[in-house]
Amino acid sequence: MKKLLCKPCAVALEAKGKTVKQTGWRCEKITCSACGRRRFGVAYDVTGRITRSKKEEKA
Repeated sequence: MKKLLCKPCAVALEAKGKTVKQTGWRCEKITCSACGRRRFGVAYDVTGRITRSKKEEKA
């Protein structure tokens, strides 16, 4: 899913295990979709890893 993110939020999502790819070219003044602050940022494509619950692994 595409999101407008500032750099600190993009790094934080990547640290949590999400895959974050930059899709925008220029850094522009945006409202970050993660923290809600008005900062410089770009569009990112954010995807999460698929995790299975323990019940599905046992079955």
